[in-house]
Amino acid sequence: MRKSLLTAALSAALVLAGSAGPVNATTPRTVVYVTSQGLCYGSVVTPNSLPDQGPFQPLVPSTVCGVGTFMTQFGPGDVGYVGGRWVTADGTRFSCPLIGPGYVP
Repeated sequence: MRKSLLTAALSAALVLAGSAGPVNATTPRTVVYVTSQGLCYGSVVTPNSLPDQGPFQPLVPSTVCGVGTFMTQFGPGDVGYVGGRWVTADGTRFSCPLIGPGYVP
């Protein structure tokens, strides 16, 4: 069930982002908790398609930064952060860069 909710939320955000132009008030946004830093980061879902190759970080649902937010291990400045290239449990790959500064939840 949780996997389905994550997939639905990310799919909706990606569909909306696909038609978006420049970042504006209607661009899908989310928040990601970075466990290695103990900080929450804002993020904007960017319209793109990524190949299955290359480095990706796992992104999982979380409530640390609020309902409907996500969590990952590494963030900006950490070795292991790959610039916002994410993969979900169902294999969905997308780009959603983290925007600093991070803040304590």
